[in-house]
Amino acid sequence: MKVSEEQVKKRIRDAGLRATPQRIHLLRILMETPTHPSAEMLMTMSKEAGFELSIGTVYNTLECFEDKGLVIRVHDASEVMRYDAKTDFHVHLVDREHNVIMDFFDDELEGIIKGHLKGKVPAEFSAKHIDISLYA
Repeated sequence: MKVSEEQVKKRIRDAGLRATPQRIHLLRILMETPTHPSAEMLMTMSKEAGFELSIGTVYNTLECFEDKGLVIRVHDASEVMRYDAKTDFHVHLVDREHNVIMDFFDDELEGIIKGHLKGKVPAEFSAKHIDISLYA
């Protein structure tokens, strides 16, 4: 899905960050790519697009994005860290044979999980993210 530079900038700024060229570039790739790329994949994709980044910049930016809730981490079948810019509730379906991660959205499941946890989790605990990955 194509996203405009303005959409990317807004998302970065709404998270309280400066919209630097590196951040815009990396978040745009993550928002447009359904494949849940690793840091190394992002560096390769950037290079192919003519945007040179060091691996350190990629990792630092991803860490910053994760801290601000712009991305979530997902382990692939080989335990490599992948990144997902879709931060709303969804399940990751991990195909171990092909090392592919797919998104599965189910609003009913989200309601069931949140309803089940309500009143059972300590009041002082506030979950920022529920992570469910199914491996096949």
